[in-house]
Amino acid sequence: MIEKKNYRALKECRPELYQLMLKTKRSDRYKMINSAHPKKYPNLINLRTNTMFYENNDPVGASRKSIMDKKINVPQVSYFLGMGLLYNIFNYLDMYNFHDCTYIVIEKDAELFHHILEFIDIEQIIRDQRVHLIVGKDVSELYPVINGILFKGANKFYAKALNIIEEPAAFTAHREYYSGVMRTIRDAVREVVLFYGNDPLDSLIGIEHTFININEIIDNPGIKDLEGRFKGKPGIVVATGPSLNKNVHLLKGLEDKAVICSVDASMRVLKNHGLKPHMVTSLERVEATSRLFEEITEEDAEKVFLAAVPVVHPKTYENYPGERIVVYRNFATFHWLDIKKGILDIGPSSANMAFKVLEFLGCDPIILIGQDLAFGPDETTHAEGSTYGEKEEQYSKPDRTLTVEGNFVPEIKTSVVWNAFLKYYTKDVANYSGTVINATEGGAKIHGTKLMTFADAIDKHIKDQPSMDVYQMIKGDLEEITDELREEHRDITMERVDESIEYCEDVMHRFYEGYKIGDEYVEKVLKPYEDGEPYNMELGMSMLKELEKTMQIFNEQKFFNILMHYVQSYYIKSVIDIQGVRAGHEEQHIKNNKVMSILRDLFGVMVELIKKMLQLLHILKQILEITSGKNTEKDNDTDERTTTEN
Repeated sequence: MIEKKNYRALKECRPELYQLMLKTKRSDRYKMINSAHPKKYPNLINLRTNTMFYENNDPVGASRKSIMDKKINVPQVSYFLGMGLLYNIFNYLDMYNFHDCTYIVIEKDAELFHHILEFIDIEQIIRDQRVHLIVGKDVSELYPVINGILFKGANKFYAKALNIIEEPAAFTAHREYYSGVMRTIRDAVREVVLFYGNDPLDSLIGIEHTFININEIIDNPGIKDLEGRFKGKPGIVVATGPSLNKNVHLLKGLEDKAVICSVDASMRVLKNHGLKPHMVTSLERVEATSRLFEEITEEDAEKVFLAAVPVVHPKTYENYPGERIVVYRNFATFHWLDIKKGILDIGPSSANMAFKVLEFLGCDPIILIGQDLAFGPDETTHAEGSTYGEKEEQYSKPDRTLTVEGNFVPEIKTSVVWNAFLKYYTKDVANYSGTVINATEGGAKIHGTKLMTFADAIDKHIKDQPSMDVYQMIKGDLEEITDELREEHRDITMERVDESIEYCEDVMHRFYEGYKIGDEYVEKVLKPYEDGEPYNMELGMSMLKELEKTMQIFNEQKFFNILMHYVQSYYIKSVIDIQGVRAGHEEQHIKNNKVMSILRDLFGVMVELIKKMLQLLHILKQILEITSGKNTEKDNDTDERTTTEN
């Protein structure tokens, strides 16, 4: 009866895990016994290691005590390493059963879970969507799973409030595995902190470029028009790693068999080989990226679409002489604009972007070439003919390098920048429903891809494809941008700008009031305490509660739409730090002082950041007014000519 209930729930709620259990065979490794507790709680013995999972007198009580001993203050995100008989998670749910919690249970041995399903009623756990059951996965498969969980909803705020609940028997049997799990969790947490820990001014540069590029957005079609256009057709990502030298020539003749999407840095390399991609991706904010197109002529760019995120430096658009397709990254700024062009969840590199573009187009398989993500022979960083040479020193600094698993060697040297790209690739591949072939023929291993030479990939997946005119298929589906549509988008944007200026002025005032409360706390609570007086808990807590009200600004929809992308790095880092303080075991008044210091700094920074945002909004307003004025003059000239001709 128990087993049937569990399997029914598993089939309904976790079909992937259900299929794994159907394939999992039982052995004589485990033996279930009744404990000595009056309630006969089950206990488990690993016969191969001769290990009993729990203290036999009271398995449930021993589990509960081990959790209580950790003195957990912020239970919102917790990792359970090893399942045991799930007593830890049952106790945890009883002790910290909040609706906004996330529980991540990781178990190496699928056979152990098979035993649990037979003997213990865990239907409640299976149906609880807060609980993530990760069973039987290699350590190499865990990063995209954990990373995806941490980036979901509010989980990122608790990155530093790390709660680890170990199952001792699991560590005894699989120490190396769970040590790897711990490293993966640390990597995923570090990625969250780094992702949101960038300087807000970096985001401001992207917003400034977006505003300056507003006419590029208004005047050109978006990637949204091409969703699924090449469903089931092969796509090729052309990156600029050293291994591109080996197989770039094989692209010749594939122009009507596959969709070729090049990164911006590869276009000059392709030109040197007499080749063209169908699309070229670009997303870097820096002016240096614009130089990648300096030697690209109109002939070179003919029938090659620049698929750029409008955060690119305006000179990137200026230097590219061909047609454009607008691609939004999943930033709040583009939601705020409300000029629909299509939003993709793009990683940090133009190659990550090329992959997501081909996925959006429906391509399957997606074949990667030149995607080394590692140093090549003689410390080379890029393919021959790259704009900035084959050895870019910025990647080679000793404190910025590390080793990762290689495609054809156990370890290969990479940089921290490329490693970030690699991690995103791993996540993107894990979430892609088709086949990804790594035909780089060198470089770092991207887990989830199939290794194959480019020649073999062509033979197997491309050469027998029916011919197609990729350019015309793209061009034919893109929306025509009429003068009426341009004016409509300018009017919409102008309304947004006026509304946003008013809102930003109001929010800036409210943050300043919060900052003044922080000053008052310093004068009335902190300084007297530092001078030897008792901490005024009543006043301190009341001021903290006032500032928590100010924090509600960040939850306002207008704030999210207008300002969140710009300020989120500082805001999220501050909240992560606050939750880290609250998760600690210091006395309450010390925690209060630290939290107040973080909030006071946060509100002060918000005031200054919003001032800068207001400046940019006024610039955008001027650009729209000037552009509209030019259009009006053009229309008037046309009217006068028409009258004269008549």
